[in-house]
Amino acid sequence: MSLWSRSAFVICACGAALHAQSGSGSGVPPIELLAPTVLKFPASVRALGMGDVGVASRDDDVIFYNPAQLAIARGMSASGSRYSPTAGGGALSSVTRFNNGGIGVGVSMLEYNALAPLLPGTPPSTEGHGGTASSIDAVIGLAQVYKSLRVGVAAKYVDDQLPDVRINQAAFDVGLAKDFRRFYTVGLAVQNIGGSTTYPCPSCAIALSNVSPSPSLSVRAKLPLRATLGAATSRQLGPFDAVATFGLSMLRSDLLHPAGGVELAYSWLDGYNIAVRAGSASPSVGQSGATGGVGFTMDRLTIDYGAEASWSGRGVQHRIGLRVR
Repeated sequence: MSLWSRSAFVICACGAALHAQSGSGSGVPPIELLAPTVLKFPASVRALGMGDVGVASRDDDVIFYNPAQLAIARGMSASGSRYSPTAGGGALSSVTRFNNGGIGVGVSMLEYNALAPLLPGTPPSTEGHGGTASSIDAVIGLAQVYKSLRVGVAAKYVDDQLPDVRINQAAFDVGLAKDFRRFYTVGLAVQNIGGSTTYPCPSCAIALSNVSPSPSLSVRAKLPLRATLGAATSRQLGPFDAVATFGLSMLRSDLLHPAGGVELAYSWLDGYNIAVRAGSASPSVGQSGATGGVGFTMDRLTIDYGAEASWSGRGVQHRIGLRVR
């Protein structure tokens, strides 16, 4: 068995073992939710335009998708997003060369009005009801190259802050990536590895059907453990540079969900180009719908715009970002 096969098997087994772990408390079984909220939203403008598949990306914001690609990614970027009149967020990321690979840092943030009663991990309210909440994902990652195989690991601090509840903990991502036959890159990542946080919530039955109110009722906030296998390829099509990406994701015990997209770029001067993107996002992260975007590059600066046509059935989300190489 090759190093690539053995490493892929280890990562898959690691994700399956962590998924099999479960905690059980006494009394009333806790209600389980996936949190923090920020981990369910896109962190990259370019990836969003192509179905939010970034496991084989070569941009610095790949730190939010697959730490193995930090070995070849360079530059820094900043982006802002608007999901509704009462919800928005942003992300910052930077990658630099380190030893035989790269090291990167990133922060993704979300501010929104939470639905009442206030439960971590629930979608933001688009109607302005509920209290103000915030969610953050701060991550640092490292990648190295071993015999043409890129291996990466990232440590992150995640936090959901609501008016009367706060959950925070450490989590980890691991990933692999490898180039094949010059034009193809394959990546595998297991993200949001970590435990769960349980807290009392006797009033939570108000928002949940078929649950009897109980003083011992509690909520278990579980990290959205996700495994993604993806690939990307780039080709020259006449005067255009074409990129295609595809991924299969599984969120905990959910089924496999496909997603992907394409990018077509045209250059008329050295260092200047415009790109058009289109894709379909995966419902495994609650973001099912068509995506698209554009990018304009001037020498080392790129301005990106991305949008998704359906955000939990509540309209279009927009994201604008700047990248510097």
